[in-house]
Amino acid sequence: MDKSRIIQTVLNKLEEELERQQQANQQASQGATDSESRAESKWDTQGLEASYLARGYAQQFEALSLQAQELRSMEIESHEGRAIGIGSLLQLEMNGFASWYLLLTGCGGMELIVDEEEVTIITPESPLAHAISNKRSGDAFHFRSLSNSRILAVE
Repeated sequence: MDKSRIIQTVLNKLEEELERQQQANQQASQGATDSESRAESKWDTQGLEASYLARGYAQQFEALSLQAQELRSMEIESHEGRAIGIGSLLQLEMNGFASWYLLLTGCGGMELIVDEEEVTIITPESPLAHAISNKRSGDAFHFRSLSNSRILAVE
């Protein structure tokens, strides 16, 4: 599995989300400053609510931008023969099913299809990452109630 293609796919999804966030922020900002959003009474909070929404979108945009920037500057290297760490591409077997995971600092839970394989992004804070922490290819691990879990590959 090509780790650089997976990371590029993550970046593409992040860029799509950044564009969506930016458009949503512009709409919310326009709603906050629109003349029809002016309060007609002290209970009319439409403009205030739109400004809070715009601020939330802006904060989310900033967080996503930092994740994208971090991914762009990430050195893609092999983790083969090393303990699992940030940037490790893993094939895990849990209860007889093999799945691919990529350990990154952000984008946790993102699911991608790359080269006709599903890859799930996990973060160090995830329960699965805790279960496989400091393990290597071939090691067994315990995750929730799943038995027969082992690490098939670390790339």
